[in-house]
Amino acid sequence: MQQSTLATLASLATALLVIPSCSTYQAPERNMASAASVAKGFIAGGNTFKFDEPLELNTHGPLAIDLENFAGKVEIRADKSFTCTVIEVRRVASHGWGRMTEGHASLEDVRWRASLEPREGSGEVLKVRASTSHPEDHFQRCEFLITVPELDAVKIRTTEGEVRVTGNQGTVDIRTTEADVRVMTPWAMTKPVTIITSEGTIDYRIRGESTGIFDAESHGGLVKQRCEFGHWLALSSENDHDRFLAVLNNGKNPVVLRTSDGDIRIAVVPDPTAVGAWILDP
Repeated sequence: MQQSTLATLASLATALLVIPSCSTYQAPERNMASAASVAKGFIAGGNTFKFDEPLELNTHGPLAIDLENFAGKVEIRADKSFTCTVIEVRRVASHGWGRMTEGHASLEDVRWRASLEPREGSGEVLKVRASTSHPEDHFQRCEFLITVPELDAVKIRTTEGEVRVTGNQGTVDIRTTEADVRVMTPWAMTKPVTIITSEGTIDYRIRGESTGIFDAESHGGLVKQRCEFGHWLALSSENDHDRFLAVLNNGKNPVVLRTSDGDIRIAVVPDPTAVGAWILDP
């Protein structure tokens, strides 16, 4: 059993060293974080993982992404040093120490697919779908890291998984559960935005040239906002610690933010992406 576990761990660690050929830059912290998570999975908690071979897609111009996942973390980011779109996937089973072999075998029931399709109007949309046929699907997750040269609109559906989007230029439509959501972009946001989660914090960070009719509400948490540039106009005298209704720069595009048992932080700042791993204040 010990030799089998070590062999599996070694093969997974080797998979982390794959660098997509179409990228000109591979963040070292990505491999370090992944390697650490592999070790943690086998040492604490009895999780098992499987890293799929990265998928490279030739895309042109700002790419829209439409992703539906049964459960798991999703991270999508724009990186201009990439010359194509790269999809990295980790399948996870959390059956526990006593069922690690069974859990690892169950990863074959986790399936995902991706396709590039023409987008209505112009451009391309990347459609990604993940599902599982395992009867104990509550023990499984499928985690995505998608890096694109240019990112337009995003639509993400997942459960029990953190969502992070960096560098988008278009509309945002995100729904998850029991997890945090972070959206931050150096582009002016003038399109509709909807972010809904539960038991998690929402961070929405944008530039001062952005616009919006903001409707932010947390059940059991706080709504905080910081506007260093641009003009806020409060829309309700009932704005309180957990509710915020306002217009930014006379915008017409709706920005709807909802969570429970978590805070909402809105930051309108010169450099929205200049943050660390943790955000304590807007």
